[in-house]
Amino acid sequence: MNAEVIKNIDYVEYENFIKNNFSSFYHSKSHILFLKDLLKIEPNFIQVKEKDEIIGLMPFFIKKSKHGLVINSLPFFGSYGGIVSKNDCTKLILNELNNFNLENDILSSVIVSNPFLQNESMYEDHYSYTFKDQRLIQYLDLKNKSENDLWNSLEQRVRRAVRKSQKLNITVTNPELSDEVIDEFYNMHITEMQSKGGKNKPKEFFQKIKENFTIHRDYEIFCAQYNEENISYLLVFYHNNFAEYYMPAYTSESKNTQSTSLLIWSSIKSSVQQKVDFYNFGGTWKNQSELYRFKRGWNAIDFNYNYYINCDLKKIKEIGIDELSKNYEFFYIVPFNKI
Repeated sequence: MNAEVIKNIDYVEYENFIKNNFSSFYHSKSHILFLKDLLKIEPNFIQVKEKDEIIGLMPFFIKKSKHGLVINSLPFFGSYGGIVSKNDCTKLILNELNNFNLENDILSSVIVSNPFLQNESMYEDHYSYTFKDQRLIQYLDLKNKSENDLWNSLEQRVRRAVRKSQKLNITVTNPELSDEVIDEFYNMHITEMQSKGGKNKPKEFFQKIKENFTIHRDYEIFCAQYNEENISYLLVFYHNNFAEYYMPAYTSESKNTQSTSLLIWSSIKSSVQQKVDFYNFGGTWKNQSELYRFKRGWNAIDFNYNYYINCDLKKIKEIGIDELSKNYEFFYIVPFNKI
């Protein structure tokens, strides 16, 4: 039983393995192929087989530049990566990545652990990391919960926000991802990110979603309408027993309508109907106290997880933030406070 780095994986076999083992949406075949198309980079996999059957693997992407290689499992706005396994082959996989890092011109090699596995010890014990960066996600546990159970668990301010939107006769639809919807959703997203000083998704983001995922199965668009105008959107992905609250967007004029809260509540109810176990609100930065409080109002549970970073910090400091950002877009290298 050996671990090996491969490029040409059998995606049918890969998909069956991911679907039948505890994994995140980010490990799904569709998401890996989405990243491949969006980043224009071929994925790599560390795979372990026993009797011609996959028993463990870890996908990763490599970004190359004149400064060296940056490895992410996985890249793009905090996608979870790390190991998916059904037998204890984690040491084999991590030793293979350790060797790969040593044999190549690695500037940084990062594993983003899956928060829901809560198995940080395998990375602590077997991955040769320089340091780790702790993160926080917030999620809802939907297991064996009815719609009424969830509604009653919400903080009063959240229930008031949803009711306000309902009293304004705001309606929720699930549109197809048409060119018109893409333009409107993306323009709202751009405006919102600019107002917050955040980094926006690339322009081709929605088109690549359309090409790699199936709407109403892999994802859903929730749209709030007020006076026959679309005022806010929410993108939610589905994988196994997970729903991923992925990307909201709204017009600045609609903020006081609380339409985003109505969209979230609609997506939670939809998740319950689909027998989803976990509704993942995703990551929250330590300095995002207002966002943390907003998610906490939905009775969200906190989970800590880590970015495990093997890097040449001296070289990274010499290169500088601007050059790193230009050459390794959408890849995580190191916390900027370390530079």
